Amino acid sequence: MNKSNSLILALPKGRVYEDFIPLLEKTQFAIKDDVKKSRKMLLDTKHPSVKVLIIRGWDVPTYITSGAAHIGIVGKDILMEKEEEEFVELADLGLGKCRLSLAGYEDVLTGSARLKVATKYPKSSTKFMNSIGIQPEIIYLNGAQEIAPVLGLSDAIIDLVDSGKTLTANGLTEIQTIADISTRLIANKASMKTKSKIINEIMEALK
Repeated sequence: MNKSNSLILALPKGRVYEDFIPLLEKTQFAIKDDVKKSRKMLLDTKHPSVKVLIIRGWDVPTYITSGAAHIGIVGKDILMEKEEEEFVELADLGLGKCRLSLAGYEDVLTGSARLKVATKYPKSSTKFMNSIGIQPEIIYLNGAQEIAPVLGLSDAIIDLVDSGKTLTANGLTEIQTIADISTRLIANKASMKTKSKIINEIMEALK
């Protein structure tokens, strides 16, 4: 592959990928490979100069910042954690809408100056808790945060919330929304100049 002539679009595995792929299906950037059968991570599209890279969502900003990929699709929750990395946020695609929220038992903030917070968003959580005058002890959990307060591992959690049913099922309340989350299109800063034509074509195709 001649990388200098190609544009690499980084897509995350999972829900965001499933939501995004239909946007490409009727465009010249539709994936040619059968994703379910192929073991390749770098896939061909109908456009001869565009390849699709399938990686973990948390790795998308790193690939974009380094220039290993030129544009990428990623949730705003991840971008908030990766704010020190350099990329350009091009568009809000309006997919995967949810919110990053503080949740716990209803009175968890009452008279509290310090709280144990279970989350996989340590930077965003620390920044938010400090903003409301509480010093957090961050307990990093990659999943199943909702059970942490129930078992006494933490006082509260900060996690993505959609319907809120999982919180309710575990006796927790959504206390405060920290940020509205959706899927974003980001780009490498240098690629915005060197590959502006094809990037603009992709952005038009996604409208």
